[in-house]
Amino acid sequence: MASHGYVVFEPNYRGSDNLGNKYQLAIVKDSGDGPGRDIMAGIAALEKQGFIDESRIGVSGWSYGGFMTSWLIGHYHIWKAAVSGQASDSRADAYNLSDHGVQWSFMIGGSPWRKETARAYEEQSPITYAGAITTPTLIMHDTGDRRVPVTNAYALYHALKDNGVTVKFIAVPVAAHFPYGAPVHESDIYRVWLDWLDKYLK
Repeated sequence: MASHGYVVFEPNYRGSDNLGNKYQLAIVKDSGDGPGRDIMAGIAALEKQGFIDESRIGVSGWSYGGFMTSWLIGHYHIWKAAVSGQASDSRADAYNLSDHGVQWSFMIGGSPWRKETARAYEEQSPITYAGAITTPTLIMHDTGDRRVPVTNAYALYHALKDNGVTVKFIAVPVAAHFPYGAPVHESDIYRVWLDWLDKYLK
């Protein structure tokens, strides 16, 4: 991305494992809102330095970065383009279908099938806020991913398409969370990713 002329902001937001246990656990029961505020504060700090074109800001990521992309475009409207890759947009889907399965009850605070915690799953799922998205969005997802089922991508695609948002969905035919070991698919992902950003940001 830097070679395409972009300033790349890649924050070490909450949940990373290199700043101690408390920092890593900061996303428990708050996987979107808190990290989202951190990212927006970082962007504001960059804007104050005066070398950012505020009219051409994009957001993109894969896995948790994809989740954060979906979250950010549903909550903030500064983006001119987005790429959401392998995003766990529905926390209920993660509980029901992911290979992490019921471990999500720790992250959210219980089961999505219990009245007292069902709302928390809804509130912490980017798909809940998809109706607020206006950003042109590229969705990419590996079809056989056990970590983040492809149902998440189909749901986000339909939500955006049905609301008239510019959206494209590319399903990658591999059984992985990212096509490592499949160089053609990996190369294609990066090419299409950059093409999408270039189309809307340049």
